[in-house]
Amino acid sequence: MTVQTKPRRVAETPERPGRVESVEPGTLGEEIGLEQGDQIHSVNGQQLVDALEFQYLADGEQVTIVVERGNEMLEYEIEREIWEPWGITFADPTFDGIHLCENACPFCFIKQLPKGMRKSLYVMDDDYRYSMMYGNFVTLTNLTEADWQRIEEQRIGPMNVSVHATDPDLRVALVGNPKAANIMEHLARLERAGIEYNTQVVLCPGVNDGEQLDRTIGDLVNSGPYMRSIAIVPVGLSQHGLERQSKRVRLSRTCMRSLPNADQKILEMRRHTDEEAREVIRQVSEWQQKLRPEHGRSVVYLGDEFYLMTGESVPQSREYDGFPQVEDGIGITRLFLDDVDRTIRRKQRRDLTGLGGTLVCGTLIADTMQHTVERINQKFGTTLRVVSAENTMFGPQINVSGLLTGGIVRDAVADEDSSEPVFISDTMVSRRTNTFLDDMSVTDLAESLGREVIPAENISDVLDALVRPAASVA
Repeated sequence: MTVQTKPRRVAETPERPGRVESVEPGTLGEEIGLEQGDQIHSVNGQQLVDALEFQYLADGEQVTIVVERGNEMLEYEIEREIWEPWGITFADPTFDGIHLCENACPFCFIKQLPKGMRKSLYVMDDDYRYSMMYGNFVTLTNLTEADWQRIEEQRIGPMNVSVHATDPDLRVALVGNPKAANIMEHLARLERAGIEYNTQVVLCPGVNDGEQLDRTIGDLVNSGPYMRSIAIVPVGLSQHGLERQSKRVRLSRTCMRSLPNADQKILEMRRHTDEEAREVIRQVSEWQQKLRPEHGRSVVYLGDEFYLMTGESVPQSREYDGFPQVEDGIGITRLFLDDVDRTIRRKQRRDLTGLGGTLVCGTLIADTMQHTVERINQKFGTTLRVVSAENTMFGPQINVSGLLTGGIVRDAVADEDSSEPVFISDTMVSRRTNTFLDDMSVTDLAESLGREVIPAENISDVLDALVRPAASVA
C-alpha cells in the first residue's frame, strides 16, 4: 500500500480554515446562531480538515462544535434531529489546502495553459475530496494509507477516477508516475469498500486506443459492480501545449515518457483524424451493443466531440442511461438538442416576433447551433444570430465553447451594430466567480460591449431571457 514518505504538497491553503461563508435561513445553523465569518474549529472534540469531515462528524443527534467569532471562542452543545440540515456553506471546502498532483501526464491541460488565465486554473489538483464534492477526476496515485482508511470509513464517494489505460506499463507512461501501475489494485479496494466510482479514459491516438482501449474497457467492465461508467474523451491539445511538446519541455521524467515495448518510442500527443474518430465510434458502439443486454445500460460512453467532429449523429437520450458523466462532456449536446425539440413542440409562449440576440459558440458546435437557431427563428419569429468564434487563446484545435475567453467573445461581436443581448454557454463562466478563463467578468464584458451578456444552459433559457426586462448596462 502507498506510504507517504514526504510532506504532502498542497496549494490554496485558506488563511482562516473552517470559515463560514453563509448560513441558510430556516436551518439548524441559523437556529443556534451561527453567522457568516464564524470559524468552526472542531466537532465533538475532533479538529476539522474539510467540509466533508464536518458533514460526517456533525451527522449525529448529540453534537458539540467549537466556533471562533472575533476574539471569542464559543462552544455549542446541540441536540439534533437526525434529519435537520445544518445549512452551512464554507468559504473554502478544504481547510488544509488542495492536494496537488504528483504526476507528469504528457496531455496535462494545465501545463498547456498560456499566461494570463484565471489564477485558480494553474493549480494542479489531484484531491480525492474534490472528486466527491465537485466531480473532479483523480488518479489515486497520491493517496496515503490514512486517506484510504478515511475513504473507507466515511464512505467518500462516488469517486471519479482517471484511468487512461489498465495496462500497468502503459498507464505509468501516460501518468508519469510509477504508482500509476497499481490502478486495478486501487479500484479493487474501492470495490471491497462498496464505494461507487466512474472512470475516464483520455484517448490518445496511437497510444491507448485500438487493442489497448479494448483491454481497458474489458478490465473496467469486469472490475466489479461498483464501477458505474466509463467515459472516453479525446485528448485536448492547445497551441501552447503543442509548442511545449515540440521543444520536449514536458519530458521531465524521460524514463516514463516512452511507449512500453516499442523501442523507447517517445510519446507524441496529437488530435484524432476524422477516420480515427470514426473508428473509435465504431469500436465503442460494438462494446455498447454487447454490454447493454448484459448490464442493462451502455456502461461506456463517448465524449460529444467524437460525434461532432465527424458529423455522426449524437446518440439518443436513452443511450446515455441518465447521463452519469454529463459534467465530463458526455451527452451535453443531446441534452441541448432535446431541449430544442421540447421547446418547439410545446405551445407558443409570449409573442417573440422580432426579438433577437447573438449566440456566441465555439467552432465545434457551430453547424449544430446554426441549424438550431434557424429552426427556432422559423417557429417563433425570432431573429437570433450565431457567431462562431475561433479560439485565439488556445489555438484553433481547441474548438469547444466552454474554453472561449471573455476577450474572444468580445472580439467576436465587436463589429456588430446591435443593442440586443449576447448569449454565451454557461460553461464559459465559473459558477463561483462569474468570470471567464481570462478573469474577465460577465459584468465587465457587458460594459465593454454596451450590451447585456447572458450565460445560458440551453435554448429555452435564451427564449425566456428574451421576454424578461433587460438588465441595465453601465
